[in-house]
Amino acid sequence: MLNATGILLAGGKSSRMNKDKAFLELEGKPLVERSLTVLQGVFAEVLISSNKPELYAGYEVPVILDEILGRGPLEGLYQGLKAATYDKVFFVACDMPFLEVDPIRFLAKWIPEYDVVVPRLQFGLHPLHAFYHRRCLPAIKNNLEAGCLKIIDFYQACSVKYVGETELEAFSNLSDVFCNVNTPEEWTAILKRKRTLTSNDY
Repeated sequence: MLNATGILLAGGKSSRMNKDKAFLELEGKPLVERSLTVLQGVFAEVLISSNKPELYAGYEVPVILDEILGRGPLEGLYQGLKAATYDKVFFVACDMPFLEVDPIRFLAKWIPEYDVVVPRLQFGLHPLHAFYHRRCLPAIKNNLEAGCLKIIDFYQACSVKYVGETELEAFSNLSDVFCNVNTPEEWTAILKRKRTLTSNDY
């Protein structure tokens, strides 16, 4: 187990999905349960960031609330870093159906040296599958107070390790690992792809 905290961000509005993405089911399990299982296999401490703690009462995982609503995932990062027992914190969105242990452990090796460790693939950055050190708190606070709510905007005030595809080449399924779902159409495509992969195993 890593002496670090893993936080599942489950505070999004899921407006494009029209239902709570955390409870979409894949192979009979909601995404929140699948993600918590992965995080609990890696981290000494696991937390959930959500403003609806009643939804997660059955998982026996502490839930962190936003102090100020409407400030998006950056507020979740801020409150999560403050609440975490450990200085090193991994944040991941609840809408990543194929979250895996090994890529998380791989990213962790840089966090003692850097304030932020974030994957950078050809299809973009993944700030919600990334490590943040508690040293980020002042920069995040400044941006929150300035109303600058895009996560990556505070990076300029921190030391950042961008982990590229060359460094991640040991993981052949990057498009799956870093996949997230936002719309019913995307979810339908993911379910179809999962069924195809499963059938090919036999």
